[in-house]
Amino acid sequence: MRDGLLSGGQGMPGERPGNGIFRPLRLLGTVLALCLAVLAVSAQGQAHAAKASGTGCPDGPATSYTASSAGAAGTFALFSDVHFTPFAAPALVPALVTAPVAEWREILSKAPAGLSPYGQDTNDALLQSFLDDMAEQVPHPDFILFPGDLLCHQFWELYPKLTGDHTQAGLEAFIQKTVEYFFGEVARRYPGVPIYAALGNNDSVEGDYRIRPESPYLALTAQAMALLLPNEASRADFLGTYPQYGCYAVTLPEAGGLRLIVLNNIFWSVKYPDASLGAPVAAFLERELSGARARGEKVWVMAHIPPGDDALSDVRKAADQGAPRYKPFLVESQNDAYVRLLTDYATSIRASFAGHVHRDDVRLFTTPDGKPAGGMRLAPSISPITGNNPGYQAYTYDRDTLAVLDVTTYSLDLAAGKGWRQEYEYAETYGRGLRDPGDWQATYRDLGTCPARRAAYARFFDLGSKHVDDVTEADFPDFWRAMAAPTRTVWETWKAPGAIVR
Repeated sequence: MRDGLLSGGQGMPGERPGNGIFRPLRLLGTVLALCLAVLAVSAQGQAHAAKASGTGCPDGPATSYTASSAGAAGTFALFSDVHFTPFAAPALVPALVTAPVAEWREILSKAPAGLSPYGQDTNDALLQSFLDDMAEQVPHPDFILFPGDLLCHQFWELYPKLTGDHTQAGLEAFIQKTVEYFFGEVARRYPGVPIYAALGNNDSVEGDYRIRPESPYLALTAQAMALLLPNEASRADFLGTYPQYGCYAVTLPEAGGLRLIVLNNIFWSVKYPDASLGAPVAAFLERELSGARARGEKVWVMAHIPPGDDALSDVRKAADQGAPRYKPFLVESQNDAYVRLLTDYATSIRASFAGHVHRDDVRLFTTPDGKPAGGMRLAPSISPITGNNPGYQAYTYDRDTLAVLDVTTYSLDLAAGKGWRQEYEYAETYGRGLRDPGDWQATYRDLGTCPARRAAYARFFDLGSKHVDDVTEADFPDFWRAMAAPTRTVWETWKAPGAIVR
């Protein structure tokens, strides 16, 4: 991943008049630093072009992954779907119940050695391993994004089973401790770095896809999450809306005034029992987008569940049923409203993010006349429960334009047991970055015409896991369709942008 560009120095505050002789030298140093930064950007662009061109595939401009000015390159970290389980060592659970959160790390360190294997959620050993590696690879991010699913699967069944406590109060207290421990461990590596989190379908006291408006989970977690924000203004904005539906919008001073809108779109899921409860979330999104546009603000949107087709499930079922069928993540009316808002406000929205799929993927949005309107990055998971390797990401973005530029993905090959590694860098692999919707669209087309890039997509989709084989040449068209079809209507009328070159 590219480092931030060098910025020029300035005269020292309170400099004595007698030191004026050194000002020309400082000015010369500033000029040299800026020149070095420009040369570094040029060299990086040439390196990317050389590596990408080696595939025989077309490349985009270096401006698609480099900052618009020296010193404008910012960095943020993103991880998703941790599904942390405090139940991995059942014998330790009674001690966790009675101990304060400050003692949890010591208690959990006594668990049997070993990282979570494929098919299980994230134990403390994997959590510590992931956080240690991220702190080493991304030591000074401007902020951290987490698109949700903090709690493990079946949390609500495992707690009473392993503790004998069937009370709601006991469950809620243990959930609160788990949340505080998790965020405390992240903050321990990143003191003072803002952390912005969305809620996943497992993040509730009611059960999977069962969170209610004004849920106890929202009250239990509000203060812990508010403490992760950068200032009192952000905390006030957060606490003004989060306790009702788990949504909030805050301004990021560390990112040049960017407005981040965080949705709890679990209410829109096809698995949520009451579709009518999703309307206030859509109204919140539209209100925030409208206000941001009126104020001339640039926006990023983060939610847990992406729009469109569950391509992975779709493909697996097609193997049994003989033909792919559209399997939506979200209730159709709310999915369509979501996509409409992301498209209608595309001039304000600079990026959007989701998790949930446990895979490294993308969604593309187009205007009614077919022009690129934006894209959404879908994050891989830390939890290896679905057979994928664990992974997290480090992004670069432009602090001047607030556009996302590039992303480097890091993964842990559980089968090889060789530790964390850099899985790939987006611009180096696909020959262009993420600055504009046109860049996303060009990369999408290249997947059909460039076998090397299509093979890279297939390999990195599950972060190189040899435990599963999700994307093959035979089923690639189904994933290709899902990328560019965020609604059922588009999915049903989708046509490949060209013949697939083998």
